[in-house]
Amino acid sequence: MTVDTQGVIACSRYSFAPNSLHFCGPERQNDMLAYVKGRRADNGLVEILHRFETLYPYLVLIASENHIQDPFDRQVVEAYWLGNTLLDGVKTSALAAHLTDTFNLKAKVKKKHVGPMMNPIVESGVPQHNFHVLNIFVRTGHHAVPHTLSTMDQCRVSWGKVVETGSRVKGQGSSKEIGKPCIVETQPLMYGKGKFILGVPQKKAVTSVSVHPKMGEWVSIHWGYVCDILTHQQRMHLAYYTHKALDTANRSQLVSRI
Repeated sequence: MTVDTQGVIACSRYSFAPNSLHFCGPERQNDMLAYVKGRRADNGLVEILHRFETLYPYLVLIASENHIQDPFDRQVVEAYWLGNTLLDGVKTSALAAHLTDTFNLKAKVKKKHVGPMMNPIVESGVPQHNFHVLNIFVRTGHHAVPHTLSTMDQCRVSWGKVVETGSRVKGQGSSKEIGKPCIVETQPLMYGKGKFILGVPQKKAVTSVSVHPKMGEWVSIHWGYVCDILTHQQRMHLAYYTHKALDTANRSQLVSRI
């Protein structure tokens, strides 16, 4: 099967950060860095992405439910990381089966938590990254430990407006580091009065490996790394599905445990 090269490259940029931190995917950090910096894809990168045990099954689910042969189709990749209309094509029953069977949720969380976790997801869940992060309160990949508010905020894909770049970022980064620094204004994930909310925008230092945003552009961010420059529609989709995930999480009986 021929894969969408641009979809693979985009997927690698979103996957790079947690892999570099040894959270997800195979121990191929140097290879991932070379692929991301070179903005290239081949069978080697596809093989690496196949081994992300949370990511790849979600791509397969979205693709199969929408009758798309290639799990790395650009629209499938975008659906998972940002959200788009392909998510409407995935039945909640298929998502529930994915979580309980393919993802084996019962083996990753305490049995008494499975019901309270699954009930709101079955009602309004979608196979999107932020939905998983904000509603499956356990870090997946290599570290099956409970999320904290901080790790949830880092792990979700957020959006921010670039306010400083390159040499203008005082005290941040150097040419010897992995990528180039920039400062974004972004809304942090917060918890108060028993609910998750997005707070007032704050400045945050992030690193860009292969994306070169300009002042005023909006970017997606994952574990402190810039993943892509967002179009207006992509940003609206990401915001919509993030708030949808927050609403679902806030209905869960487990939200107070974070």
